[in-house]
Amino acid sequence: MATRSTPHPDTLAAYRALGYSTPPKVKASIRGKSQTLEQVVNSAPSLAQLSAIARDTQNRLKAIAPLLPVSLRSLIQSGGVEGDAWCLLVPNSAVAAKLRQMLPALCAHLRTKGWDVNSIRVKVKSPN
Repeated sequence: MATRSTPHPDTLAAYRALGYSTPPKVKASIRGKSQTLEQVVNSAPSLAQLSAIARDTQNRLKAIAPLLPVSLRSLIQSGGVEGDAWCLLVPNSAVAAKLRQMLPALCAHLRTKGWDVNSIRVKVKSPN
């Protein structure tokens, strides 16, 4: 069995100066329960709504990924959704032109997957 070591005499003197006759017993105290980022976001209504919108737009992008040329998949980012219109962000006008040719097929594919998408807008991102 382990024995408790005796405190240093200077430590005991410091405790006595504070009014303690014996060193206080230290308890491990936990201030709060740790939470994951997802738990924190879901507990705040406005953040939960933003998180749901972001998940929805990313799911839409994943749904159309198989229809996109491999060389374009990494260049296209999902934008916002306004009613039945969805926005895609692209880095330059060449990618935008190629993507605009595919929009009717992408809209139809998303409708077959259950999303109410009647139009997709393509916006060229401005350089930083």
